[in-house]
Amino acid sequence: MKSNWIVEQTRRGVAQFDRAMTEMYPESNAYLKSARDYLDTVGETCNYIAACELVPWENYLPSNAKVLDMGCGGGWLSAMLSRVDSVETIYALDSSQHFLQSLLPQVMALMEGNQFKLVEIEGLFQPLLFDDAHLDVVVASSALHHADNLESVLKEIRRTLKPGGLLFVLNETPWPGYRHLLSVLAASVRTLRDLSLQRYRPVSPSVSASGYLYDPALGDRDYPVWYWKEALRASGFVIESVMDTGMPTVKGSKGRSLIHFVCRAA
Repeated sequence: MKSNWIVEQTRRGVAQFDRAMTEMYPESNAYLKSARDYLDTVGETCNYIAACELVPWENYLPSNAKVLDMGCGGGWLSAMLSRVDSVETIYALDSSQHFLQSLLPQVMALMEGNQFKLVEIEGLFQPLLFDDAHLDVVVASSALHHADNLESVLKEIRRTLKPGGLLFVLNETPWPGYRHLLSVLAASVRTLRDLSLQRYRPVSPSVSASGYLYDPALGDRDYPVWYWKEALRASGFVIESVMDTGMPTVKGSKGRSLIHFVCRAA
């Protein structure tokens, strides 16, 4: 008798993000359980929604657009884009059952999104189970820095986009090259300190020439601006614009500006 655990193991394993958020960042419990509190966080405490409102969506989205929202979270961007007349379908993809089942329907209602355009997908960044050249637009807000292999995910996005299709990499916070170098050097010093003291950590940050995994629990990676540009070009995209919103992640703070990359499939 042969048992196949792969599907069920994968289904259970993708819940790691939800667990990591509640275990490593217990303060997130408050806003992740209430759609209204969640929207207050992304829209009032943080600049995520305001930064995306700077994009002239009507100038970019074609008629009858099929749009994939990768790493949609609670679905605020899906709700926003579902209100655009030229959008036909929004595929809202996330690995979190909690986001998709609990928050997304409430967020759609609170933001007066068009529920009839929405297709919810519980899934990973790759492989994307779309035919080649199926999508008109892919959007990803503060999501792609979670990719284990950025270029691999970008190439999979490119495969699913029609020729000339658009990719919006939104709300990322990349350092300029020299600031990223200083950040990596500081991380390297901390790593050497832990090694010399034989300080045990079940999981720890890691540094490479391509990026800095600064939060292994959530899979957060820091890539400099130049690396984003090179990865996009290597994956078959032409960068039409890099939008510096001038807005930090948290309103009123002095943090890094949220950056948008607007790209077209070559």
